[in-house]
Amino acid sequence: MKRMKVWLDADPGVDDAAAIILAAKMPEFEILGVSACAGNVELHYTYDNARNLVAYTGLNVPVHKGAARPLMAEPHFAREIHGKNGLGGQTLPVSAAKHETLPAWDAIYEAACEYAGELILVMIGPLTNLAIALLKYPDLKEKIKRVVLMGGAVSYGNTTPSAEFNIHFDPEAADIVFSAGLNISMLGLDVTMQAALDENAIEKIHSVNEQGTFLANSMRQTLTWAKKLFDLDFVAMHDPCTFLYLVYPDLFRSAATGVKIELRGKLTRGKTVSDVFSDYKFADRSVDVVLGIDHCRFFDCFLEILGRY
Repeated sequence: MKRMKVWLDADPGVDDAAAIILAAKMPEFEILGVSACAGNVELHYTYDNARNLVAYTGLNVPVHKGAARPLMAEPHFAREIHGKNGLGGQTLPVSAAKHETLPAWDAIYEAACEYAGELILVMIGPLTNLAIALLKYPDLKEKIKRVVLMGGAVSYGNTTPSAEFNIHFDPEAADIVFSAGLNISMLGLDVTMQAALDENAIEKIHSVNEQGTFLANSMRQTLTWAKKLFDLDFVAMHDPCTFLYLVYPDLFRSAATGVKIELRGKLTRGKTVSDVFSDYKFADRSVDVVLGIDHCRFFDCFLEILGRY
């Protein structure tokens, strides 16, 4: 089996942690490196979380520190969802790995050069690190095989009524990425909110093994917030959808469409404007926008992969 060569960029994050824990046990991937940026919480938390998660899962890959803030906007974190440390108050053993000195954007470029035409970027946080890399290295876009990202939405938002968190955190970065001519698959709220885990599902995860217990306990922080603020009885597993989409595309439904990033609208800043349901079509309709998921099979895959620990 030829393994997909993957670079992961994240802002861990409860659902980022789930994505990393699953990806580490998916033999279809050769994870080359991980980079962290600010997003769900501040960079010093996301970087430490990424390092500790990599060590916890047994991955032997470098972890690089990236952007501490958006390109232009003021940062607005999501501590109320992910807890102060980003992991719902849960802690992990501290990684003993050496600290990499190369910034995330340079590390991404080096990997893209080494694996030109093969590298898949899985982006599950704000797109700041990739945007900086594209600005610094104009030839980068020619070396990347594919970008699979969690972000945006065709329909609604969660940070604002129109904008999803990862895109809203740094809209200018998202605009750079979506305008670069990359092969992009976008898994936004339309699909990731369907990847929902209720209390019964979380209990099943809790009982699988040690890693399941860690994930379930971290998910409960998010579930408490969702119940309190929105009267929701589930946690959406946004970020794991990216890795599952790469390995099990038949679980998902998608459409080729055009996507632009709104930067100026008073009510719509950070919106991923798509023509998927519009009579008007953009000239470039090359973004693969994922819209649906087979929830039962998704959860079966989630449990099966988790059980590999």
